[in-house]
Amino acid sequence: MLLLITAIVAITNFYTAVEAFCPSSTKTHISSSMQTSTSLKSQNEETIIIGGGRIGSLISQNAKLLGRNDPISTSIDANGSGPIFIATRNDVLESIVDDCPASRRKDLVFLQNGHLDNFLESKGLLDNTQVLLYLAVTALGEPPIDGITSVNPEGLTAATGIHSQAFADRLGDLGLKCNVLNAEEYRPAMFEKLM
Repeated sequence: MLLLITAIVAITNFYTAVEAFCPSSTKTHISSSMQTSTSLKSQNEETIIIGGGRIGSLISQNAKLLGRNDPISTSIDANGSGPIFIATRNDVLESIVDDCPASRRKDLVFLQNGHLDNFLESKGLLDNTQVLLYLAVTALGEPPIDGITSVNPEGLTAATGIHSQAFADRLGDLGLKCNVLNAEEYRPAMFEKLM
């Protein structure tokens, strides 16, 4: 009984110390992060890149790379999880979305430039992760040039959506910058890039 009381006091002191150290706004973040990492380990998570061109090849390290001749419907695990980065031209987006297992369409990440809202809305994917790329790869295998300016030393590439941090981390591993934005911050940035 004494051992049980000692354990309860120790656990209570631990949580009190954590609460004192962490502001109340981060308590939920800490517990949800712990839940996320636990749940991700229990699922079949895999990062997939669709498109083996300059951008797709650049971000393909430690990922499954699907090229032009790889069948989307059978190459993506319908019961899996993780981001599916689409690094292709806009004119093949419809076939990629249609061929993607319905259960995985929420994981599609759109790296295309341009205003995709009408297309995404027609497919029920308006809340999917989107990226504004401000980087250049002059040729396949060449080092990338980041979209950093003297006015924007934090870089101009931006992402929004559930897999935005995964994309930012992937670029970070390459020494490139990416700003993770909420949907309200992303829309003006998207329109600015269109101008």
